[in-house]
Amino acid sequence: MAKRAPKETPKNRFEELKAKHFSSRGRERRIAKALEVLNRPGPTFKLDRDTVKWIAPGR
Repeated sequence: MAKRAPKETPKNRFEELKAKHFSSRGRERRIAKALEVLNRPGPTFKLDRDTVKWIAPGR
């Protein structure tokens, strides 16, 4: 009886997909875009403490 090929673990598959998606090609463009978004002005609304706790439970 033939042996089955070992299945990739989810972690290995994830690492493979991540490496494929985030290759060195286009890296500078991705970094520039991320920095642009991070430097945009933040939200203009205020949230009270209870609302923040409701949005992010367990923190």
